[in-house]
Amino acid sequence: MVCKNCGNELRDDARFCPHCGASAMPAPGGQPPQEADAPQAPAWEGPEGNGGKKKAGLMIGIAVAAVAVVALLVFVLGGLFSNSKKQVEAAFVKSAAAYKAAEEKLGLPDTAQWQKDQTVSQRMSLELKSINSALVGMDLSALSGLGLGMRADYDGKGRTMGMELSAWWGEDELLAFQMAAEDDELYFNSPQLTGQTHYGVNTETMGADLAARGVTDMKDVSFNLFDLVDMALERFDQEKLERDFKQANKALWEQAKVKKTGAKTLSVNGTETKTAAYQVIIPQEALEQYVDSLETVLSAINYYDLYEEMFQAMGMPRDEIEDFLNELEDLDVYSELADSLRDAIDELGDVELEVCLSGGYISAVQYEGQVDGSSFSVGICLGGNEEYVDDISIDIASEDLSVEIKSTGDHGLKRGAYTDETTVRVRDGRSTLARATSELALDPGKDSDNFQWKLGVDSSGMSIFVLEASGDYQTTDDYLSLSLEDASLRVVGMEVCNLAFDYYMDCHPSTTALTDFQIITQMSEDELEQMVLDTQKRTLQWASDMESLFLARLPQELLWGMVGGF
Repeated sequence: MVCKNCGNELRDDARFCPHCGASAMPAPGGQPPQEADAPQAPAWEGPEGNGGKKKAGLMIGIAVAAVAVVALLVFVLGGLFSNSKKQVEAAFVKSAAAYKAAEEKLGLPDTAQWQKDQTVSQRMSLELKSINSALVGMDLSALSGLGLGMRADYDGKGRTMGMELSAWWGEDELLAFQMAAEDDELYFNSPQLTGQTHYGVNTETMGADLAARGVTDMKDVSFNLFDLVDMALERFDQEKLERDFKQANKALWEQAKVKKTGAKTLSVNGTETKTAAYQVIIPQEALEQYVDSLETVLSAINYYDLYEEMFQAMGMPRDEIEDFLNELEDLDVYSELADSLRDAIDELGDVELEVCLSGGYISAVQYEGQVDGSSFSVGICLGGNEEYVDDISIDIASEDLSVEIKSTGDHGLKRGAYTDETTVRVRDGRSTLARATSELALDPGKDSDNFQWKLGVDSSGMSIFVLEASGDYQTTDDYLSLSLEDASLRVVGMEVCNLAFDYYMDCHPSTTALTDFQIITQMSEDELEQMVLDTQKRTLQWASDMESLFLARLPQELLWGMVGGF
């Protein structure tokens, strides 16, 4: 058959001409198709009209090229996205990135970098504001103002360190212990027991100094505290640790087998969600290799070898080192953990998971297995409502007991503030044995009164205890602080006490210049003897002052009740 429009040969069953597109079917009534009207030349082509044919040829060429490109994309992308394993892997990556992005919105400082730079300063205090006297039937108000505090500063580059533990009662300091280190010198002080003088040693000459005084057992002891810290940090290479963990995870995933099983509609945190379901099988052998890898990674921080190396570097006597290591040898935590995991893997065999994807995210992971002949299941649901990161639920169930964890709120700060309500519920069948609920609200955009937290535990419908706290939370690139001026504790519905809590952390450690200090090994016998006598005298005076203070502030019945308790 010949095309009546362009004259090219056609197949007998052709309905359209592949060359010009004209119909090859007979016209209604059995008449042959009429010739197509000659295309009108565009105005810019001129009177000859040759541009029409050129334009038609160009458009046909573009269409053919476009069809080829689309066909290529369909082939390539179809091959990519038909790879079930890559789809599941991409969903895990996308889900992790969503949680990472939500965390970054909180504006938390990079404290890990501070630790790498070895420039960290921390302050923490806890003070009793009030206490319910009705609890014991006597006036406890005098106990208000009791507090504990801690301060720590470390500057590895400047080779300085300071630590302090203190206790106070209102405006009176009860007791304080201070330690300061400057390169090879280490000092100790307690204002109540040693006065204003800081007594210390030169750690690098300590063994020789003691030997000069006749103490020869430690004659080879010599160390620098900051060198020991550097030695420990070299063993604990955080970046290498993260790389090794990633490599172990990658090796485990490479051995996993993934197959798409079809579509599935799930109730994901209360929302009906259409998902694509995949079967993920992790072979037992792969899990065993993974545990071996984890044990190797964690054993890189072998404290047994580290302590031995440190003690040897310090020049400690070998018998002293062996005595310490013999005590430490029984504390092989990582090997015990690895052995426990291997036993569990032997019991479980190949692990088969059902992983459900929706919108490119992980929506659910479900597992069912048996241990010691008893069935159990684990289910994890992510997302489901407006924002993917807002809702999480975990269900762990055995034949007799189940644990349900649910977390919901504005985790992605969509409305400008972080909110979370997490509930942990333990059930025996249908009855709830215990429930813990945490409600947290944090508004980084406010300068004050931007933190609220409530934690409660109840059992069988009865409140066990409730902790409520509110205060100020502030953070920048350089510091993080949390000040809770009002934290109340209630037990079985009765208010017990009110507390104040403060925490501060930054990357600008402070140093205290010591103006009155003594190296003990450089002191004469008379000076040492006088130091001991002065310390004894101050200790006795401190004990007397504390007795007078407590007698003056506390009711006798409470005081003697406290003494009798000891």
